[in-house]
Amino acid sequence: MNEKKNLLIKEILVSALQNHKKSNLKIAERLYKDILKIDPNHFESISNLGALLVQTNKFDRAKELLQKAIEINPDYVIAYNNLGIALQELGESQKAISCYEKAIEINPNFANVHYNLGKIFEKLNETQKAISCYEKAIEINPNYVIAYNNLGMALQKLGESQKAISCYEKAIEINPNYVIAYNNLGMILSELNYIHEAKKYLEKALNLDPNRKEMYDSYGDILLRLNQHSKALTYIKKGVGFIRFTQKDFKII
Repeated sequence: MNEKKNLLIKEILVSALQNHKKSNLKIAERLYKDILKIDPNHFESISNLGALLVQTNKFDRAKELLQKAIEINPDYVIAYNNLGIALQELGESQKAISCYEKAIEINPNFANVHYNLGKIFEKLNETQKAISCYEKAIEINPNYVIAYNNLGMALQKLGESQKAISCYEKAIEINPNYVIAYNNLGMILSELNYIHEAKKYLEKALNLDPNRKEMYDSYGDILLRLNQHSKALTYIKKGVGFIRFTQKDFKII
């Protein structure tokens, strides 16, 4: 490839990465595709476009690109992680596990991979394996707030309520605005009949993000148990049922 094309690719790539990191995803996608029109085997564009398509839930196309990235560079751990996410979303659980395990083989200290592997084990109801993965992610990154939250949910599933509470509290300590942890902490305290404490944390969650309608039912239930029926009805009417949230981790170059 001549020098002029190389310079053009570098110029486009800089803009693509800047837009990607600023979440200008449509622009970044177009720019990566522009590079691939010039050089169909441009590794960075293939890998980063694959990551972007994971972000935008275009998992089939992401899978193709990330597999190609791995063919070009079989030791690129980030591509294995993102391919694992795509495969997991496509329901190819065992293949996703293999990707995560390969990523860990290449880099045992990549916390995101341990976290993602934990999520898939949790989905497969292999809770103890999930716990081990979340704990490893936290060992590598002691401030991994999402891993603390998911570890709490896994421990809660096994009936280890006090350990789960500690995890949610740690998540809140790391990120005092972490809505999900306040919500989950409120829910477990409600299940343990610590009604006033539960009310405090659920109120905090709603104050932080009043648009999460799935939390209104939980708060309404607490108000009912406190005999605040009229106020409870107002919240229950806004609710759509409680859902615990998850987040994908991805990386770009």
